Amino acid sequence: MAGEIKDHKDFWDKLQIVLSPLGGLLTAIAVASLGFIGSRTIEKQQSNEAKLRLYSELMTRREESEATLRKEMFQSIIGSFFDAQSTSLEAKLLKMELLAQNFHEALDLSPLFKHIRREIALAPAAGPAKRLYERRLGELAREVTRKQMLVIEAAGVRFDQTIVFGDSLLTGERSEQLEEVDLTLGGIRRQFRLTVFRADTALQELQVSLQVYTEAQPGVPAAGRSEVEFEVGYFDSPMIDNTRLSNDQRVSIILTDMNQAGASVSIVYFPGSRASLREKPYYEEILRKLADTVGVR
Repeated sequence: MAGEIKDHKDFWDKLQIVLSPLGGLLTAIAVASLGFIGSRTIEKQQSNEAKLRLYSELMTRREESEATLRKEMFQSIIGSFFDAQSTSLEAKLLKMELLAQNFHEALDLSPLFKHIRREIALAPAAGPAKRLYERRLGELAREVTRKQMLVIEAAGVRFDQTIVFGDSLLTGERSEQLEEVDLTLGGIRRQFRLTVFRADTALQELQVSLQVYTEAQPGVPAAGRSEVEFEVGYFDSPMIDNTRLSNDQRVSIILTDMNQAGASVSIVYFPGSRASLREKPYYEEILRKLADTVGVR
């Protein structure tokens, strides 16, 4: 019996002798593996950070180069508008096209559109040439409006309305009130009502009044009714010519089509983040957004 116990102890002693260095070896392998994996992870993270820094630097340089180019282009085009030697309508229309295609999100171009329209009307050119210039100018304005509508409508809501012209509306003797529109954006519900006072088919403009009613609801500090009167035409820019609402929101009335019989308008209710680059939010709105963000976290 004592011999069996001794043999059993000898077995475990031998096993301990064999496994003792093996355990140290396994521990060393585990530590080395963890070190290798950790080193690879750190190297990969550093490589990704280096790539991000390089990408950021390249994008910054690209933006700086583009900003410099756009600045020089803008100064050249604007300066040429006031050059006494630049009297050709063709040249001015070309410059207007360059301005509208490259700077329509940052500039209110409606004064320039209207100025060139007056110059076309007063130009000594023949009738067909004038009509060609007017068509080019109108198509350019509608293209700018189309591009801006795509931007603001992508983050907002849109409602289309049709106006049929009567004699009293063309003369301004009687106004027409359109149906009230109920729209919701970002959890904020508002009612919009458009009233048309006069339709000018020659200038293709509408004189309108917009009523906005914001009912009392959570998260809306400014409830109530407001009203604004203005003229809307093809030369207005939705991202710039819009009505500022509470909670950093906007609404824009857009003339999409007009002829002797009637007109089509769109009400676009959209967030202030899609407004023009020059339209900055109020300080209080920035603080409210920051507070909402902290509250969500």
